[in-house]
Amino acid sequence: MANATFGRLMAAITPRNDNYFVLFNHLADCAVRGSKVLALMAAVDDEARFETHFTEIRSIESEADEYTKTILLSLHKTFITPFDRREIRELAMALDDIIDFMEAIPQSTEIYGHSPFTPEMVALAQILLRAVEKVQAAVHMLSDMKNAERILRTCEEISTIEGEADHVMRAGMRRLFAENSDARSLIRAQKLYDLFEEAVDSCEDVADVIHGVVLERI
Repeated sequence: MANATFGRLMAAITPRNDNYFVLFNHLADCAVRGSKVLALMAAVDDEARFETHFTEIRSIESEADEYTKTILLSLHKTFITPFDRREIRELAMALDDIIDFMEAIPQSTEIYGHSPFTPEMVALAQILLRAVEKVQAAVHMLSDMKNAERILRTCEEISTIEGEADHVMRAGMRRLFAENSDARSLIRAQKLYDLFEEAVDSCEDVADVIHGVVLERI
């Protein structure tokens, strides 16, 4: 009887554990929305539409920041978490990083001057979208370990996509230095390639955290 009373008391004062999964889902959804906008931005050379897309990405990034802050603050209030607190923090930060790097791409474009994205950057934007959609799928399955096998397979697919992005980036850099000698253009392009790479790498960071979480829970 005493144990039952204690259990009801803790349930009343402790934030719900499934809220973490809801917030992770929101973060992953933000990443997908942001990557879709970024893919449109990269594919169309139109300064007016660029600003519209940039505004959308900034709004999505702000929304994601709020979800991330809520997750991190809740770690100080939640008595029992669905998995290790360190992993919760790492997963939230890695998801947020994806969106931060997305926002940094148009920010850098504004700093270095607007010009069309290279064909390889357009391809990287599409690759990033594919990686983020896999991230979303893995995150949305995370609350139910009946999905463990599918989650692990999805994490492997993210790693494969990351390798594809590396190949495209190297090809773009080779072509860039072979065809362009303007220092400003080279600096701009190299910065953008680095940001695309970091965004895709953050998808793999998410996959690595999720992979570890799943292996500990099955």
